[in-house]
Amino acid sequence: MQRRTTPFDLACSVVIVVGLAASLAAAAQRYRAEQRNRRVEVAVDYAEAERIAASQGVPTAYALARLRDAGATSVAITARTVADLAEQGLASVSGSSRMTTVRLANQALLTQVAREWEARGVRTAPGVQAGSGPLTLLWCGTGIQRARLYRGSFAALSLLDAGFPDQALRDVRASGLGLVARLGNFPGASESTLSRVLGEASAAGARTVICTGTEVLGHYGLHKEAAEAFLRTGVAFGQVEFAKQKGDEKLGIALKGRFVRVHSISEGEMGTLSEADAIERFVRAARERNIRLCYVRMLTMAGTDALDRNSRYLQAIVSGIGRRGLLRTGPARQFDDPVLPPFVPALIGVGVGALATRVLVAIWPGAAGRRRLLLVMLCIACGLLAAAGESGRRWGALVAALAAPTLASLPLIRAVGARDDAAPQAPLSPAQALLSALKMLASASAVTFLGAASVVGLLASRPFMVKASQFLGIKAAHALPILAVGVLIVAGLPAMSGGAETWRRMRERASCFARRPVQVGSLILTLAILAALMLAVMRTGNEPGVGVSGWELRARSLLDATLPARPRTKEFLLGHPAFVVAVVLALRNRRRWAAPAGVLGVLGQASVLNTFCHIHTPLALSAVRAATGLVLGLAVGAAAAALAVRLLPEDDAANTG
Repeated sequence: MQRRTTPFDLACSVVIVVGLAASLAAAAQRYRAEQRNRRVEVAVDYAEAERIAASQGVPTAYALARLRDAGATSVAITARTVADLAEQGLASVSGSSRMTTVRLANQALLTQVAREWEARGVRTAPGVQAGSGPLTLLWCGTGIQRARLYRGSFAALSLLDAGFPDQALRDVRASGLGLVARLGNFPGASESTLSRVLGEASAAGARTVICTGTEVLGHYGLHKEAAEAFLRTGVAFGQVEFAKQKGDEKLGIALKGRFVRVHSISEGEMGTLSEADAIERFVRAARERNIRLCYVRMLTMAGTDALDRNSRYLQAIVSGIGRRGLLRTGPARQFDDPVLPPFVPALIGVGVGALATRVLVAIWPGAAGRRRLLLVMLCIACGLLAAAGESGRRWGALVAALAAPTLASLPLIRAVGARDDAAPQAPLSPAQALLSALKMLASASAVTFLGAASVVGLLASRPFMVKASQFLGIKAAHALPILAVGVLIVAGLPAMSGGAETWRRMRERASCFARRPVQVGSLILTLAILAALMLAVMRTGNEPGVGVSGWELRARSLLDATLPARPRTKEFLLGHPAFVVAVVLALRNRRRWAAPAGVLGVLGQASVLNTFCHIHTPLALSAVRAATGLVLGLAVGAAAAALAVRLLPEDDAANTG
């Protein structure tokens, strides 16, 4: 018998629908921003291309043109230092500890080094004075009037960037490719010197700057000044994911997401990957994580046909990125920030408050007046929280992520959880039980979608799209709903009337569960499910505690190649099938086996919502991934349920309730 719809239920539903409408409006703006930025820049390293060209006996410009025809769109050039010039024979060094003389090959090189040093704040010295400290003299051998004297030791100044090789710039221009500048941080940086350095890079033709070394420009307290310099000069900052350069997160936050995400594989790591693995890395980065610049390291040890092999390598990357027409190659650009009226986050927050109210009322029922007061208070609190800026929206998204999977699992708790009547129920037919389970899973996933839509709407902004800011509490969003549902499966849901009698019965059910004799089969099943849950939670988040095995990586590659989007293992192989199995077992009078499976079933709902918490993954891909996981999970669950019913015995009167 269904419970009568009350005015409280109707009010909650109306508020949730309003929040859903606001969430969908915000999601639409985010989707449009993603669709407007579908170009992925493919950059190759100039030094590597130069080595390949030398091994083939062809000009570097010719090699770059071949790589351009294979799909490359730009070339990354690393600024050289005076120490590099000395190694290349373009500078000679002599002198004492007091003054070092650097003789450069020609006047143009001297002018370039002087311009780059002075852009970085290196001060000239008016003359050689006693006690003036170490000095460095630049000259080119054609007269003292062409010399430049600088304060500072050669050991320090020789490590500063001193401009790009002229030949490299000519080769890039001749090939028709764009330029990505690689610059290092420098001591004594300021907003003016950072602007001059980036201005020099822009004058050379650079559209994007990727920092060299272990830190980004402006590290050690100047990230705001560096951000202003990037914005003033119009050069994009290329933030390399997984690189862990010092200061990159602070610079990304200061830029408010106005940068380009870069994926690269280090030279050392390239030696441990197969060509196919490297291709898949770049393709997945572009398609799944909003990477808009792939800095592709060459296969430098590619044999006698190195240029041909690297051309095929690039073609495979470009082909994979453009598969199904979702992306195309071209100059990288920054994402637009979705434009939302200021009241939209507040409306979404109000909807989140209604979701949270439904959960709390189901767990802690009471008088109608108290339920209405709770609804008003939570809606106001969550609405104000969502309207309070980025930090408040992150907390509101966490509330939605906790409430929606728990609310979605309430029918599962009623089906498999403890209850007052201990007599076995008349089991449904296999077909009826399976149909009921499939309907319940579909209904639960629809409720989870409400929470996912709220998360998407609250976090629909550029910083989240480029991972400058992230969802708060990813592991808690997995673990807490599972824990809450597990407790309620043991104790049962309270009656809507509440009262002391309800709580007494819940305590009795929990006590009965604790005193129940442990059977070996049930114990093994429970331990296996707990191990699966622990592993799943440990592998969530941006820094999972457990890696992915080789066989799973191969399975993922197969799913990527055969399905529109690779579903998450936690959903289609664990959570969704366990949900179906739990309901079918309960309806087929095997309730003692249903409870552990029911706890695991919540994992699927938590994972579905978690899919949409990764805002740097394109929204369309997340939706297709969740739908694919649900369809496969239903199929796997139907097969697993049929097998479980066949293998597991029915309950007797002593093992029900």
